[in-house]
Formats: sequence, structure tokens, C-alpha cells
Amino acid sequence: MSSVDTLRVNLQDLFEEYAWKKFTEDWNIVKRVFRRRSKYYFGIRWELLEFKHETTKYDDRLEAVNATPGGVSISGESGAKSGCPMVSNDVVLYQAEYKNKTPLKQEYTFSSTRQTTSSTTVELHETYTKGHECNIEISVPGDAVTVGAGLSGNLSVSNIDKESFESTTTWTVDTKVEVESGHRAEAKVYVSERNSIADFEVKTTMKIVDGKDFPIVIRRMSDDKIVYVTHVRYLEGVFWDLIQKDEEDENKDKEPKKFQISEYIDNSELWTGPLCRHEIITYTRGTCKSVSWRNQHVEVQSERMSSYTALE
Repeated sequence: MSSVDTLRVNLQDLFEEYAWKKFTEDWNIVKRVFRRRSKYYFGIRWELLEFKHETTKYDDRLEAVNATPGGVSISGESGAKSGCPMVSNDVVLYQAEYKNKTPLKQEYTFSSTRQTTSSTTVELHETYTKGHECNIEISVPGDAVTVGAGLSGNLSVSNIDKESFESTTTWTVDTKVEVESGHRAEAKVYVSERNSIADFEVKTTMKIVDGKDFPIVIRRMSDDKIVYVTHVRYLEGVFWDLIQKDEEDENKDKEPKKFQISEYIDNSELWTGPLCRHEIITYTRGTCKSVSWRNQHVEVQSERMSSYTALE
């Protein structure tokens, strides 16, 4: 399996391929024939590779947002009233009808309990992976209601294609409805539904833990014996082919680079002096689709019953 893909870069394949080339660079033709890669497996200590995530873009698509239907009053402040471009669509959770055929005003109890499910679905269009999973953190703006973000406002995504988060909210109403004599009243419980789609970009910076090398171990499957260990100190060697491919891409001026390299100084006391090392920068791009509910409110509409005749 190739470690280079238009939309996915598998770091595990990348590091394994690097170690395998180091292991076999002095082999002759006979060795290459009889010592096949399928007879070995690799051990990678991912804990020695640091990942730092920074959300550089989170833009809502305004055309994907529902507008509040006309003729529906909203109690409390919704997106439309607060000036936010994200407006809401009111949905009826429960309704009841009351008819007062008595000569006096009557009071009725209007109560119900209903549930709604909020969800957030993250789709990754371009990212890196570690085997069959990734580890991306998306920082969601404070004005965006996003299930799964928690108090920190960060979504942690591990599925390489699509990941969904859900939460259930219970809405309870218990109030009194007054109906005039000879009138019919209809009471409705509304909650505001908000649908949104946002395009995001996350900048991920990878570096080896300060003061450490990044070992890759190759073992023979037949007896589990360690046959080779390479200690990666400089990441640019592992990513060099990808970075060069990015530079040579004929569309490099039109599309953002998939990988970038940056120097930094590792001042760890474990070295004899300051060590110039490199960190790798890559980008994850995708969409975040959210459905959320808020602003429960009750509306009562009353009208006189045409067939009602007052009692003398």
C-alpha cells in the first residue's frame, strides 16, 4: 500500500517504508528475493511524536442555513433576533386543543415531555492517518452550537472518513391555558431547530519529543526477533519525498501545500548543545454538519367557536 494518496497520507506506512529502506539499502538481489517484507512487522512508538492542532478556518455556509418561516412568533432570542447569520426553524414538539363550552372562563393544564436529538457529523476530505485512524482536534467557535465539543469547545475526531456525535435533550412544559367562554384554544410547544454546515481547516504540527529520538523496530515474524532498529532524529528525512512531490506539483501555485517543514531548536539537556531539528506541518480539511435545538416556547391561539350558543 502506498503511503502517498491524494486525500490521505498514512503516517504508519510512511515510517515503515522509511525504516524498510534503511534496513534493505545494502541488500543484494538474492537477499531481496528471499527476505520479503511480508515476513517482518514494525513497532512504532507514537508517544514520542507530538501533535499540535490549530484550527485555522471554521466558516459557516450561509446558503445551507434554514430560515425561520413567516407567521411563527419566537419567544426568547434566536439567531435571527441576535443578528447572527445562523437563524432557526421553529418545529412543533407537542400541541393540544381546548374547547370551552361553558358560560365561564376556564383554565386547563397544558403539559408534555418530549425529546430531541442534536447531532454533529464531521467529514474529513483531506487528512493524515495513523494506520486506520487519525487524531484531529477541531476548535469550534463559541457561537456555534456543536454536539461533542464539550466545555473546551474542541471536537476530537479519530475516524478517518466520517464521525458523528449525538446528544438527547428532554423538553418539559407544564403551564396553564386560559380559555374564554365559547372559545377554542390551540396550544403548541415549539423549539428552534438550527441546521448548519461549516468548512474547516486544521493545521497540525508534528515533532519528535524534545531530547528523544524516534525509534522504529523491525521484527521477524517467525521468531519475533528484533532484526533492525533505526532511530529517527530528523523528521525531514521521513517526509522528504512528500515535500519534494509537493514542490514539483504543477498546481502548487493554485492549491495549498499538503506538507511544509519548519526549523526549531531543541535545547534539551540530553544533547551536548542546542540541536536544530525540523517539525512537519500538514493540514486537515473537511466539513462539520450540525443539527441543534434551543429556545423552547409556548404559543396559544384562541378563536370563538362559530357553533357556540351562550347559555342563558
